[in-house]
Amino acid sequence: MNENKPDSVYLLFGEALRKQIPVVRWASIYKKQISGLLPLRDLSLVTWKDSIGIYKVTGKIPLQIMFGNMDKNGKMNTFAAVPSTETAKKMYKVSTDNKLINHLDSTVDKVVSAYIQTKGNVGISTAVFYKRNSYFYNYGERKIGTKSLPDNHTVYDIGSITKTFTSTLLALAVHQQKLTLETSITKFLPDSVAQNQALKNITFKELANHTSGLPRDADNLGSTVIDANQPYGNYRIKDLFSLLRHFKQTTMPGVKYGYSNIGVGLMGVLLERVYQRSYRELLQQYITAPLEMNETVCSIDTTKFNNLAEGYNNFYQPVAFYHLQAVEAAGAIKSSTFDLINYVKAQILTSDPDLDLAIKLTHQVTFDKKPDIVGLGWHYLPDAKNVITHSGGTGGYSSSICIDLNKQIAVVVLTNNTSTGYIVAKDLINLIH
Repeated sequence: MNENKPDSVYLLFGEALRKQIPVVRWASIYKKQISGLLPLRDLSLVTWKDSIGIYKVTGKIPLQIMFGNMDKNGKMNTFAAVPSTETAKKMYKVSTDNKLINHLDSTVDKVVSAYIQTKGNVGISTAVFYKRNSYFYNYGERKIGTKSLPDNHTVYDIGSITKTFTSTLLALAVHQQKLTLETSITKFLPDSVAQNQALKNITFKELANHTSGLPRDADNLGSTVIDANQPYGNYRIKDLFSLLRHFKQTTMPGVKYGYSNIGVGLMGVLLERVYQRSYRELLQQYITAPLEMNETVCSIDTTKFNNLAEGYNNFYQPVAFYHLQAVEAAGAIKSSTFDLINYVKAQILTSDPDLDLAIKLTHQVTFDKKPDIVGLGWHYLPDAKNVITHSGGTGGYSSSICIDLNKQIAVVVLTNNTSTGYIVAKDLINLIH
């Protein structure tokens, strides 16, 4: 790697590792994530276990390199490079618009400052709904080195929080009697896919509560990856249907929780077939327009949006917003705290009667085997059944929402890096309590 010969590095990969990382994907990983970190210096062994070594590396960014698991031909079948855990504090005070006037301001600052003052964290926008009022707090930078403080209109990737929007669209379809939660997904699949007997017992409810038995991510994803920072950017509906045609069920649907991006992505595709309209059109008509969420979209038009938070990956390199094809219903939405505070308020009460009924349906528990307590899309905190939550993470962003339905308190947290931002919302709502 220090000689900048990625093809030679790939020749050291064993057959199993090559299946996991096809050559096209390796080229993208090397270019986007590794080349900018070279040269690597001063490897020192941290641990050696089960034929795999973990080495600490000195370089532009502190790293840990993991490799080993050699096959009979002396090729390695384990290789990974990850940032070393960073706990050091920044030596300067991060910028913020938190004026620290009242007790809520101080409460927010106690949690958010601990996060943003840690090295490696770039920016964070937080919104709190408390005693029927909305409060916004911003820290850090929209882009490293610019000193550009984010605000409540700054747009971030929200990743898997998208799944709660998709489940709301499902609940609306139920309310409009287009299907039921117990409808088999095969009813809306092409015949060539529906004939797979392993799919016939999977219902829409099981897609929404992650008990379908479908895998977390596509096992046929690797061959479609062109850009390592956009893993689903070239994964199309034909690829999704191919996965379903060959799917083999290992557990009975509805019995075991297993988080599935593929399941919710499929749910979006099926809703498009139910309505004969695109996911984006459904989202706009039934959710974002009624709630006046004009900064909530599936793709960014830079002629309309310029207040954007630049995302940073695990190596603190800039990455673009996620671009999704077949599974956009699982994580494509971008939004701001200004919009998402309207969304969380709607979870408590909205003036749109149809949307209100649909939202309340998404809150009804459909699976309850601790620690996994799930409605439709929304998860309940296992030690606080009145608090619904969902987090999200993409290549350069982390996000989280927590809503106490009884006390009518809500917290939204959006960050433009991939560390532990999703934890902040839970810590914050606990401290507000």
